Amino acid sequence: MFKNFRWQIAFWYVGLSTVVYVAFCLIGGLFFYNSLCNSMDEELKTVASQIGHAIDLSGKKPTFRDWLRVVKTEPARSIMSMQLFDESGNLLEKYGPPGIPKLFSKGSEVVEDGNSMRIFVSPLLHKDKLIGFLQLQLSTTKRFEIMREFLLTISIMAPFVLAGFGLCGYIVSGIAVRPIENLVKTLKRFVADAGHELNTPISILQAKAQTLDRKLGNEGRFEQDIAVILSSTERMGNVVGNLMLLAELDGKHVPPTLQKVCLAEICQTVMLEFEERFSQKGLVLRKGVIDEVAVLANRESIRCVLTNLLDNAFKNTEEGGCVTISCSRVGDSAVLSVKDTGIGIPQDSIPLLFDRFYRVDTSRSRSSGGTGLGLSIVKAMLEQFEGRVVVHSEIGVGSEFVISLPLFENRSAAQNLHTMSVNFL
Repeated sequence: MFKNFRWQIAFWYVGLSTVVYVAFCLIGGLFFYNSLCNSMDEELKTVASQIGHAIDLSGKKPTFRDWLRVVKTEPARSIMSMQLFDESGNLLEKYGPPGIPKLFSKGSEVVEDGNSMRIFVSPLLHKDKLIGFLQLQLSTTKRFEIMREFLLTISIMAPFVLAGFGLCGYIVSGIAVRPIENLVKTLKRFVADAGHELNTPISILQAKAQTLDRKLGNEGRFEQDIAVILSSTERMGNVVGNLMLLAELDGKHVPPTLQKVCLAEICQTVMLEFEERFSQKGLVLRKGVIDEVAVLANRESIRCVLTNLLDNAFKNTEEGGCVTISCSRVGDSAVLSVKDTGIGIPQDSIPLLFDRFYRVDTSRSRSSGGTGLGLSIVKAMLEQFEGRVVVHSEIGVGSEFVISLPLFENRSAAQNLHTMSVNFL
């Protein structure tokens, strides 16, 4: 149980860490992208401010003057496209790499004919009169390559980072689970020891009460008191027995002895045991579809599961009701069903049914002798054989407990395959 719990904590830790990592990568990538864009804009503005001495504004139209000398002395400026436009937007001159031969109204980023450019536009004034525009275009290819390297680096680092998160999560979950594990182990040991200690005095009480019942019952004295004592000691014995059984199931690391179990035979045997009790209460115990299906399980455990479910149906079905037992083959599973026409279970209580000591109707459970441990035992026993139980219920209509178990041939083949692989290794 705690091993699975530890892995659950580790998986949650890795999952949340992955979400945080991806979120930070996205945010970091966005900031990095904006930083590159701002850097390109700053470079464009710097070049535009420094290139003013290379533009002749004395004529009617702006022109580059002595451009060859400027390019030779400052060749770094040739990495961007430089364009001069007249006031009408007609291209006059261009230098540097090929750009988009079009004047844009404002600085932005445009994509045209497969070329992506970061653009800066500066108006050219002579004596406060607009005579043209200087437009600088810088290709975003370098930015794309830098972002690709950034994302590639993050992608390469991701498996190692997540593996580190997983290792940290597993270690931290182990540290977090250890105190709880020790506490639960102590509690289980206490329950088992207390059950053994209580079992003896309860047995003595039952024996003495039965003796008093024989001695005084014939005389008609204290008959009611003795009946209460017998009922109470029987109930205490059931509680202690169930606690001891749960402690045994929880603490058992060695799997139970598995054998081929015929569900039809188990159903027939248990029905015969309950037939008189049902008849005395005015209930009908009906046999539904009973197919010859077999499972790989423990006979006594399956019998205990079915007994608990029938006892539960008996307690929660009023006089005149009906309880039906069925077993059949559905796909690769054997399905065992116990259906009653009882009081039903509220939908919000169904997920809690298999919790220990949980009772839907506390007053009713006490009056019928219920302890809230029967369904917990059912679930614990089924988990030993890879079985599961599903509950369908409707208030005032009844409830159905459906058990699914792997078929004998499937489990047996899987076990043989596992044994062969182990022997081979």
